[in-house]
Amino acid sequence: MGMIALEGIHFFAPHGYYEEEQLVGNQFEVDVYVDLEFKLQSMEDALENTVNYESLFNVCREVFSGAPRKLIESLAMDICKFIKNRHPEVKSVKVRVAKMNPPLEARTDRSFVEYELS
Repeated sequence: MGMIALEGIHFFAPHGYYEEEQLVGNQFEVDVYVDLEFKLQSMEDALENTVNYESLFNVCREVFSGAPRKLIESLAMDICKFIKNRHPEVKSVKVRVAKMNPPLEARTDRSFVEYELS
C-alpha cells in the first residue's frame, strides 16, 4: 500500500455559512491523502501507472471554484467523492479543509474538518 498526498493547497473562495462570508470570501487550506496499492514490481516509471497529483489538485480547484457551500464539511466530502469517482484504483481518500481566520470573537488561526472515504 502507498500514499500520494498534497498538503497546504490554498484557495480564496466565497464559501461560508454567513452571507458576508459568501460576499467577501474566505481563505482556505486543503490537504489530500490518497491510499492506493503500489505495484512496483510491475510498475514502469510512467505517470499513467499511478494517480497524478495534478489530477488531485484539479478536483480540489473544481470544488472550490464551484457553487458556494455553507459548510466546510460539504467541501471535504465533495472532494473525496470526486476523487474516488475519477480514480477507482484509490482505496481510500482523506481530505482536511481548513478555514483560515474563521469569524469568531477571538483570534483563531483556523477551523477544520477531516473526512475520509474508503
